[in-house]
Order: sequence, then structure tokens, then C-alpha cells
Amino acid sequence: MQSPRGTIHKGSPLPYYAQLAAILRGAISDGDWPPGYALPSEADLCTMFGLSRTAVRQALAELSAEGLVHKEKGRGSFVRGPRAGFVVQEIRGFFEEMRDQGRSVATEVLDLRTVLAAPDYAALLDVPTGSELIRLERLRSADGEAILLVETLLPSPRFKTILDEDLTTVSLYAHLRELYDVVPRGGHRLVEAVAAERRTARLLGVRAGTPLLRLRSVNVDQQGQPFEAFTAWYRADRASFEISISPSAP
Repeated sequence: MQSPRGTIHKGSPLPYYAQLAAILRGAISDGDWPPGYALPSEADLCTMFGLSRTAVRQALAELSAEGLVHKEKGRGSFVRGPRAGFVVQEIRGFFEEMRDQGRSVATEVLDLRTVLAAPDYAALLDVPTGSELIRLERLRSADGEAILLVETLLPSPRFKTILDEDLTTVSLYAHLRELYDVVPRGGHRLVEAVAAERRTARLLGVRAGTPLLRLRSVNVDQQGQPFEAFTAWYRADRASFEISISPSAP
């Protein structure tokens, strides 16, 4: 165990817990404590810095609120890994986002089959209710850790041959561009907070009821034709969304 570097100054106007939080934050930001590192126990931190259990818990709570550490019942506190960042204004897939951040991507295809279009998806994709859609469900991971579960629906027969493709090692958007000349040109996004249902929680490696970010989207191609609708469930502790805004027209 590597002890954090720093001293609690008893005469400082800064509360003890805030000083300790700054010391621990520095150990994380400086790389002394990498992602997954087990922090010293509350008792050890009390001994190291001569603080009360209350001050130590307040410091850890502050770091947890900042998303720097997480607590596991019966095991202690651990440094969180980096969050995956996504830009909402750009139509880019998970593969491209993670690749540009220098992270390794893994995809597990959980389901790939044809289904009949329910009225809501039929309207989104501008196809008749009951027509065939391709349903693709994937579990996406970055650096070996599950980040999101995504269900994608594509019109069939436009993309019928996808049923025979290996989609575990490629970007779906790059695949659609190369094989079907589809270039994403726009879309609509809805991001909301939801509680993880049991199956989703199990796949993402979290407890049932854990907060997730759910992203619902429909995208159109270069002709303005809807070509996909998807719902993605992101681990809220592993993903963030960047939103750019501009002034409205006068």
C-alpha cells in the first residue's frame, strides 16, 4: 500500500476533511493510485493523519461525489477508472469515440435477428407497422470494462446482409458506410436517468437499481431517410456526455 503524500495542518482554516480530500485527490491525479487501487481503510487513514473517523468519512464521501472513488460493501474504497466521454452533437459510434481516446474496445453480440416492427419503432424508422426490422443487441466494453448495453433496430431488407456479418470487431457506422453507402447526417437524442433492471445490471456489472444513463436515438442518412433507432444504457459512473450550445437566432 502506498501512503498518500501530504500533511494535515491543524491551524489551517480549511476543514480537516477538505484537507484530507485534497491529499487523496492528489494521489489519484498524480497517478500514485491508479484505477482499481484499494485506498487505505478508514482506520488506517485515521491513524496516518490523526483524524477522527467522521473527518475521514467526509473526505471519502467528497471524493465519491466527484466520481473519483467508489465504495464496495465489505471491501473498502477503490479508485474509479476514467469515464468514457461522448459528444452528443456528433454522430459517432462507441468504437470511434473510444478509439480516439486511446482505449481498447470489445463488443459482444448478444442478439442478431429479424423482428416485426412495433408501432413506435415503425413510426421512427418510417416503415409500416409489422414490417421486418433487424434487431442487434450488443454489450460494449472499453479497456475490459462494460460501459453500455445497446439495442439497435435497422430496416430490413435494406440491411438484410448484416444478419450474416461479424459485428464484434468493427464499427457499425463504418460498416454501413462501406457496404451500404450510408452516411449519418443527423438525428435526435434523448438522455434520461433510469434505474438498472436486473438483466441490464448483470450485464453491466452493477447492482439492480443502480442509476444508468439511457440514450434513445433515431438517425437519418444523407438523403434524410431514417436508417437506425437505438436505445443504449450507459453506466453513469463510467460515462459522461458533452453538450455544446450556441446562441439562438435573434
